[in-house]
Amino acid sequence: MASSDVVLGHSTFDALRLGRSAQMIVGRLLRFWDSKNIKKQGEFMGITLLFLDEKNSVIHGFIPAGRAPFYRPSLRAGSVVRVSRFEVARCTNMYKITDHPFVIRFIPHTTIAEVIENAPVINVEKFMLRSFDPLQALANTNLELPDVVGQIQSVQGSDLHDATVTTRVVIRFLIEPRVVVYLSLWDDAASMFRGLIGSGDRTQTVMVVTTVNPKLFAGNLYLNSTPATKFYFDNTLEAISEFTARLDGPAQEAFPCIDTKEGIRKKEVVSIGELNKFISNSNEQELFQDKYEAEFICKARVVDVLQQNGWSFVSCTGCSRKLDKDGSSLRCNRCVNPNITGVINHSYLKYRVELLVDDGEDNATFVVFDKEMLKLTKQDAAALTLNEINGGGGVELPQCLKDLGGQDFVFQIRVTPFNFTPNHRTFTVSAIVDTIVPETFKTNAAEFVQVEGGEASAAGSNMTGRNMTGGEEKEPNPSNAGGKGGGRKRTRE
Repeated sequence: MASSDVVLGHSTFDALRLGRSAQMIVGRLLRFWDSKNIKKQGEFMGITLLFLDEKNSVIHGFIPAGRAPFYRPSLRAGSVVRVSRFEVARCTNMYKITDHPFVIRFIPHTTIAEVIENAPVINVEKFMLRSFDPLQALANTNLELPDVVGQIQSVQGSDLHDATVTTRVVIRFLIEPRVVVYLSLWDDAASMFRGLIGSGDRTQTVMVVTTVNPKLFAGNLYLNSTPATKFYFDNTLEAISEFTARLDGPAQEAFPCIDTKEGIRKKEVVSIGELNKFISNSNEQELFQDKYEAEFICKARVVDVLQQNGWSFVSCTGCSRKLDKDGSSLRCNRCVNPNITGVINHSYLKYRVELLVDDGEDNATFVVFDKEMLKLTKQDAAALTLNEINGGGGVELPQCLKDLGGQDFVFQIRVTPFNFTPNHRTFTVSAIVDTIVPETFKTNAAEFVQVEGGEASAAGSNMTGRNMTGGEEKEPNPSNAGGKGGGRKRTRE
């Protein structure tokens, strides 16, 4: 970066005019990051920058990808710089990272130089902080990517002390007295935070988190990280010192770190509510990156046998998967073998029974397949169907299935990638046993993030994840950030 000792005739950010001209600004380069287009396999779009001037106004700048190699060596976060001969354009209405209506675009004639002496007095930091009510209003709108200050209550994730791991980290974050939200950290932000808690003092619990995307899911407010997310723990920052002063007492205790990697390998005894919470606070990438599945033990009573999807299906002779209708015949879309399709043969009928179960607190739909249903009914699906036909039965549910109602069972539930899809409404039963063996299965409630604001649905849990949106090179979304969510409820301690 070239240096300059003289500052002449610069404009404040609020005095900038639209278009290309010989305007010049002087400001502190707060931070910068790479902007990528996730819709184009993470294509690099350019560098986004944040500047702060002596009037305490913040504006963002953008260096297009083609000019990024030339300017990148000149960028140093925290330095005071002079930027001249640029283009001023209007910001888009989405993913705003400042309150300023304009953006500074670097063009081939733009110059940037560090001001070493005689620089104006400029604050070290400024954040676009939002409290709970504005955050909730912004949720699911993608209008702003605000900053937030709060106190870490707990941290959950796998391999929390390995900074090379990029799987999701969930932080319970107190942002107002008795108001807790959830920070969902992904990719580089998750890796960066692991590095911070691995090397820092965990009694320093108050931090500022920048450029988050608020989403509502299952009645809880989630703040999803973006590629622009940074973490600040400096007690001298005004935002942190003021928040600390508002706390009921000193925050000296180290926040707990709950490592879930070992927990999801074990068979844990859980309630239906805890099972739902596990789904909504975990993610598919973390669970299945090592090609293992999570299994849980759940004791519940069968309330009803649901009939809307039937209780059996015709299976493929090759892979035993369900055949799909193809005109007047059946076809296996997995094997794609014409010899497998054809008319229904009763010998290939298999059980698929949906049970509405209840554990006294919550209910859910458990799906039981052929192997376990054979143990319960002592009859295969084909024989049961023939008996019903010969006995004059038709649409009626077989008596042996009706008899399941009111019975208590211990279900072994297998969590699969399907549980993380938007259409997920059921849990797959991998085994049914009569009793829980105490020495084999034990509950460890600390493995689960507690959701204060209401029941976390098992449906659509991937909606708390990433859905980053890129933009055209002319003016990309500053952080390429997004996510999905649903529900509206204020989360309190």
